Amino acid sequence: MHVTLSKGQRLLLIATGLLVTACSQKPATAPVKPVAKAEPAPVVSRPDPNAKVQTEAVERFSFDEQYQGPAEGSLASAKALFARGYVDSALRETMLGAVHNDYPMLGLRDVRLTDPVARFLTSGRAISTAQQYLRTGLEARMGAMSDDRFQQIWQSLPQNGQVRHWSARIKQVMAGR
Repeated sequence: MHVTLSKGQRLLLIATGLLVTACSQKPATAPVKPVAKAEPAPVVSRPDPNAKVQTEAVERFSFDEQYQGPAEGSLASAKALFARGYVDSALRETMLGAVHNDYPMLGLRDVRLTDPVARFLTSGRAISTAQQYLRTGLEARMGAMSDDRFQQIWQSLPQNGQVRHWSARIKQVMAGR
């Protein structure tokens, strides 16, 4: 006996068969992982109640050393930085040293590369201090220079620029440009 089914009936029969097959299968199990054998815990000995406690080896020493380098904003500090080629830091020290005569409470954190130079060169004394720091630092890096050469360098610095503009110009001078 041959039964003919329509296309929709055939699809329904196939879908029902798939559904029955999917529901009747057992879920796949994950592979079994090997179980690590438990090792016995180490035996901890009891502390001896009559033992002497030695605290000298355990005590921390207090840190009471002071920084021994040149003072912040000092000529020695700026000279050392210029000599090592740290122009940005050396110029910050130079500007701090220059303004320190007029405003002694300022610190290095108050001197940024984006600050205008005029903020620090506030008096004749500040300008002469900055010239002294700059000349000493450049001589430490490049060797002795004549007064004319230093005046050329000083005149090439943008007097109304920012500290970073001075830094860029001094780096050019150190590179021989």
